[in-house]
Amino acid sequence: MSIRFWVCVLLGAFAFSAHAQDPRTTIQTRWLGEQSPRELEVKTGLVSYIFSEAGGTLRSVYLYFAAPWGNPPVEILPDVTVKPQDLSRLYNADAIFPFTLTVGPASAEALYQAEILPSENPKIQQVAFTHYGDALKITKTFTVINAPYYTVGVELCLENLSPDTLSLPEGMRMTLGAGVHDARFEARFLFDGVRASEIVQNYKSFEGLGFVGQNLLLWLTNDPAQKDIRPWVGTDAKGRKILGVSSGELTLAPGESRVYRFVLYAGRINLVFLEQAGLQHVTDHGLWSQALAGVTKFLDLLYAYTGNYGWALIIFTLIIRVLMYPLTRAQFHSMIKMRELQPKLEKLQARYPSLTQLRAMYPKMPEDELKRRARENREELTKKQMELFRKEGVNPMGGCLPVLLQFPILILLWRVIIYSAEAIHLSPGFLWISDLSQRDPLYIIVALTVLAQIVQGKLTPVPTAGGQSQAMTWLFPVIFGFLLKDLSAGLWLHYLISTLVQVGQQLVVMWELRRRPKPAPAEEALEGASDGPHSQADD
Repeated sequence: MSIRFWVCVLLGAFAFSAHAQDPRTTIQTRWLGEQSPRELEVKTGLVSYIFSEAGGTLRSVYLYFAAPWGNPPVEILPDVTVKPQDLSRLYNADAIFPFTLTVGPASAEALYQAEILPSENPKIQQVAFTHYGDALKITKTFTVINAPYYTVGVELCLENLSPDTLSLPEGMRMTLGAGVHDARFEARFLFDGVRASEIVQNYKSFEGLGFVGQNLLLWLTNDPAQKDIRPWVGTDAKGRKILGVSSGELTLAPGESRVYRFVLYAGRINLVFLEQAGLQHVTDHGLWSQALAGVTKFLDLLYAYTGNYGWALIIFTLIIRVLMYPLTRAQFHSMIKMRELQPKLEKLQARYPSLTQLRAMYPKMPEDELKRRARENREELTKKQMELFRKEGVNPMGGCLPVLLQFPILILLWRVIIYSAEAIHLSPGFLWISDLSQRDPLYIIVALTVLAQIVQGKLTPVPTAGGQSQAMTWLFPVIFGFLLKDLSAGLWLHYLISTLVQVGQQLVVMWELRRRPKPAPAEEALEGASDGPHSQADD
């Protein structure tokens, strides 16, 4: 079938195929067990959180979503082990959990009553944990959002229930945790917008603290307007460093409430997500991360205008191919000219035999003499070839640069899709694919890309048209598609569109070349070229 037919089929599919339904955007909640203290799972499209009525604490943050060949599922908290089969948790002895609170008579092990608050937005779920003491009511409210930023809103409310003024000389103390589930991590703080590894003195505003690992971040952001909130550092029974926040002395009038608000970031270190949370300064970012973030932001901009990452990837690919067209055009011109020069190059090679050919021609000639003549032939052949290239205006390396540029772009986009996988996962699907961050379930895009590559190979000029070259035209795309078939559908979509556009550009260049004058015969290009220095030597 013709190329025009397949292009029309593809464009028709894009134009008339219905979009797949959006991936799950609602938050799921379920109780784990009926006996007190109960545990509550709040599950978004990316993370499974476990909250417990024991202390009103956060017991687990399991990042279960993962893109193909990307970051694997991982638990953030260091004292928790997750079974991937059923997402059940095992807790280490003497575990330290985030939001463990001590205030007044309420101990860290106090029992809280959990409540799932009603929400009109399916992407937002609030859960409240309340403890009633003799005079103090403590309420912890967690706001979980089904968004690709790994943030949870935290509100702590202390209310005086007694008819008398309540004095809390030691204030409140709330724990963040004892680290992250990473190979290496360290405690860090933010004071006045400056990162520190220890608590500093004489700061104006305390902005947050947390644990920064190689790939994971557990961070509690404080509102600088909460002037009485300050950081604290301690150690647990295992000698590990514990971080948390505390307040100064509290005095509550009858019926008075004191509210503190924080934002928890518990997720992967991703510059785009950190910038969304205002945490880009908590860790260093190399040039590669900055490049990924830059391309990701551009892709997000296209998504904002199109409303779909499929169309964003298509527009991104078209922009790349348009920018690369001058190089692509030069590549095809160079390859065509090299194919046309092939008869002339073969005549030159016949005049200057190689060592193997000389051995066959002169079996009785000493080996040293054969090597000397072969060396001289090789030098003279190179000289004559360069003269021919200059005369014909051909750059023998002209076809390599676009190919070399295409692979870094492909690798960069692959990493960008992994970098954006959370956002793509929570966005609307494209055609029959519900999630472009995952593999194509039907492998349709893979098959179309392999077919487009075969067509491109048929159109690509090669110096020789032997059986081996013809076999590689279809064999390499098939092997390539089979080995990488489970890569994200978004990457395959980019590769498909890029290949189709490149085929179109090839057809344009071939049309241009058919309109130019035909090259001179091989004999004319070789006028004046002397015979090889030793090709006709006697034995």
